[in-house]
Amino acid sequence: MAARQGRLAPQPQGAAGSAREAGVTAAARVDFAAVKARHPVAAVVESAGVKLRGTGRVRQGVCPFHDEAEGSFTVYGDSQRWYCFGCGEGGDVIDFIQRIESMTLSGALRLLGSDGTFVTATPPASARHEFSEPPPVRDVAVMTAAARFYARELRRSQAAFDYLTGRGIGIETAFRLGLGYAPGAGLRETLLIAGFEGKRVAHSGLFTERGAERFAGMIVIPDLADGRVQWLGGRAVPRRVRPRFQAVPGPKPALGLGRIPRAARWVIVTEGVFDWLTLTHWGLPACAALGTQGMERIAQAVLRFANVFVAFDRDDAGEAAAERLTALLGRRSAVVRLPRDFLDVGELATVPDGRAVFIARLAEAARQRRREG
Repeated sequence: MAARQGRLAPQPQGAAGSAREAGVTAAARVDFAAVKARHPVAAVVESAGVKLRGTGRVRQGVCPFHDEAEGSFTVYGDSQRWYCFGCGEGGDVIDFIQRIESMTLSGALRLLGSDGTFVTATPPASARHEFSEPPPVRDVAVMTAAARFYARELRRSQAAFDYLTGRGIGIETAFRLGLGYAPGAGLRETLLIAGFEGKRVAHSGLFTERGAERFAGMIVIPDLADGRVQWLGGRAVPRRVRPRFQAVPGPKPALGLGRIPRAARWVIVTEGVFDWLTLTHWGLPACAALGTQGMERIAQAVLRFANVFVAFDRDDAGEAAAERLTALLGRRSAVVRLPRDFLDVGELATVPDGRAVFIARLAEAARQRRREG
């Protein structure tokens, strides 16, 4: 990966961010400066899985928004902004969250404000902005119809099948979990023929602002409750598709939690979609946090379980999130330590004895919890 420390564009001055903040209208006031100050952009970028080189004021890594290997993505410590020389994307920490999480401004602020950065008292005039964008309302009926379309398309895509089996996910598991594939065409017409109004389809979160299908070229994963789809996420199959992960706008669920029987006394919380798919394929009760942010939300979601085992990625972001989650859950929780040669649970699925290795590590975590509890 070639370093680009010498190829530095003038740092953006934040005009877009200022216009965005000034354009927000009334209901709750948000201290944008405080939100940004509490969330250094480099830390947030790395928590999203982008590996940044260096420790100085300018750091670089591989862009999460387009396919590259050179490391065009640049983070500026002085201005707390980021810019990619390859695709031209850039902005501040709020812009990054909106882009990487497929969130609205309100969703990004709620995610970044989970530690109390929202203000209720009137802030100083220099930092005062007003905000009233409502959280997106997911159209369960449209998403359920879309999931059926994606499931049909999966049966027609050999490339999607090959990708799943290459990741250790059996076809039976894919069908049982309602996985699908988005070829990038045909969804809008299918929904219109099914009787959904054009405006309703356009506002469903299944299409970008330019009208393209959000999940084009992706394996699509539904989160179900009572047979109806509450959330959809996608994982790219072709390497050219960026970002590698997409989701409908709005809060993330604890993916898969609704599939676990109410009588279950234990659960494994993992980080990503394919980690969850792997554990479910192995017949283990699991849910996915869908990232390393929002551990308070996940802790609340799994409080009904007597035992919670945390199996996050073996990197700095994953280990920090696991530490945060176990601190919130206390003695009911324990961390599953993955083997040194494997970054995540999903990688274990690619080796013949992966399940046995994970079960051994899970048993070790259970013994450790009993000793400490």
